Amino acid sequence: MRGGSTTAAQRGAALALLALLPGCYIDLDGLTGGATGGAGPDDPGRCAPAGCDGPCVVAAAEEAGGPAAIAAVGPHVVWTSRAGDRVRRLDPATGGVDDLVSFTPSPGLLAVAGGLVVWVAADGLWRCPADGCAAGATSLLAFAPDEAEAVRGLATDGRHVYWTRDEPSGTAGELLRCPVAEGCGATPELLAPSQSHPRGVAVAPGDAGDVVWVQHGTGAAFGRVHRLDKGAPPGTLAAQIAVLLDFPDQIALGDTDVLWTWAHPDGSAAGVSRCDLVESCAPEPLAPQTEPARPLREPAALVIDGADVYWADRGAGTVLRCPAAGCPGYPEVLAEGLTRPAAVAVQGACVYAVDEADGGRVVRVPR
Repeated sequence: MRGGSTTAAQRGAALALLALLPGCYIDLDGLTGGATGGAGPDDPGRCAPAGCDGPCVVAAAEEAGGPAAIAAVGPHVVWTSRAGDRVRRLDPATGGVDDLVSFTPSPGLLAVAGGLVVWVAADGLWRCPADGCAAGATSLLAFAPDEAEAVRGLATDGRHVYWTRDEPSGTAGELLRCPVAEGCGATPELLAPSQSHPRGVAVAPGDAGDVVWVQHGTGAAFGRVHRLDKGAPPGTLAAQIAVLLDFPDQIALGDTDVLWTWAHPDGSAAGVSRCDLVESCAPEPLAPQTEPARPLREPAALVIDGADVYWADRGAGTVLRCPAAGCPGYPEVLAEGLTRPAAVAVQGACVYAVDEADGGRVVRVPR
């Protein structure tokens, strides 16, 4: 479903089209689906394996396993399953879902690069090749009890894994790094100390480039966006890309720019902002105009893919798209009627999202 209300003519055309598409059920008043574990790819509620013909449920109930984070890697889509204590993998070509990792306690954040999947679990940081790890996942760093709850952002370039660690005072958060080949041992590398409630982190692919992250701060106008060269010597101070920000949260890194989500805690204002990747940039809204019926309420899960940026709006129940350079008009609504969508991934012709309806499910829409 795109932006704008559904007219009677549009509804009639869609119903006629559905008669030719038995592999997918679309509720025009809100996304629904009935996929369950073990269902075949042509069952109602599930898209047919070939193509991406409409908003569809691709995994629900036990098959989805309470998805928390999602990412696209190579030909697969992977997500962490909190209810199932595992990492799940979808093959979009067949619609088949299996376990990439059959057990990992309370997995949460997930990041991918170079065919590698890394994630946060209750007992530490782990990695596994996306094409399978029959011998078991590899531990990168062991966590003490409750330490996983302090991790607020996770990213990898395939060479290192980067994460932010928060703490209650708002003065001693950290940006940390660990090599994915040999792991951290007992001591990860500290890249940035004394961070005020750090949140999302993103990193350029390959050996060179930048890592960027946000400080959520302790109140309005206390947020910041930072940048650090990955090859900088220890002790190098990060550059401040943007300051005096209101509650920045998630972040995405482009070739020459950086984007982030923000939302006031009381729900009064929210948005997606962008800056050129230069020090002391003047932020500008990615989407300065939104439809009155679809205001940005709680944007999250930001992904840049090519010339476009995709995000989920938890408060509005939507998945949206804009050019990464900025929307010339309203953001394009790819899906609506979702229940607090929490994460997005782009793979092939489709955008995948984690939807909290019915205990959690994975849905997809055409990009």
